[in-house]
Amino acid sequence: MKYDVIVIAGTTEAREVIERQLKENKKILASVATELGAQMLDEYPIDVHTGRLDEAGFVRLLEENPCGKIIDASHPFAQVVSETVQAAAKTVGIPYERYERSRLHYDYDRIIAVADAGEAAEYLNQLEGNVLLTTGVNTAAVYAEHVKNAKERLYIRVLDTPASYEGCAKAGYPEDHVFGEMPPYTVEDNLALIEKTKASVLVSKDSGKTGGVDIKVEACRRAGIACVLIRRPGQE
Repeated sequence: MKYDVIVIAGTTEAREVIERQLKENKKILASVATELGAQMLDEYPIDVHTGRLDEAGFVRLLEENPCGKIIDASHPFAQVVSETVQAAAKTVGIPYERYERSRLHYDYDRIIAVADAGEAAEYLNQLEGNVLLTTGVNTAAVYAEHVKNAKERLYIRVLDTPASYEGCAKAGYPEDHVFGEMPPYTVEDNLALIEKTKASVLVSKDSGKTGGVDIKVEACRRAGIACVLIRRPGQE
């Protein structure tokens, strides 16, 4: 067997998994989608496969790198990735485990829970005022397409990468409505951006403490604005 474990990585949780496995002297191959994800793992004595894979790609990866089990520590909103890896693991006959960040309870009465970006956009159309999106570039086009007066109302914070800026530009966001920054963010960071954009509502995924959601909710509380929270896939 070439590896004890293959870790589907790219998150803080993946690093936790890797550190635990290394303490048990396990030989590890991590699979990440991007070069940024690979850089996050530079400090660890492990092998890394970089590049996005479909189901056939994961099957090839598993066949070429026999292992004892797969630990899926991908982002909680990367549902397609988890489903793809799980299907590939079943095809090859390798045990699959899902490692997911814990959920938080947010004690704030102005949280509006929605299922996805489409439902969030529908809700935003019932409100007036500016919107601060902290949901990333992948769903930027959904809001741009479905929120009324999007070019005037929508502001978005994304990772400070060329791909993020390109995605926002392609979706039609004005340059001065796009804020490229890198986490972690403090309550004060969020408050400053809320004030700068004059946002009356902030939109976030419910990605837990690692995603800084508790910090965002506290910023919304202090600013006295609503927080639209997108539930994790499969969460009622």
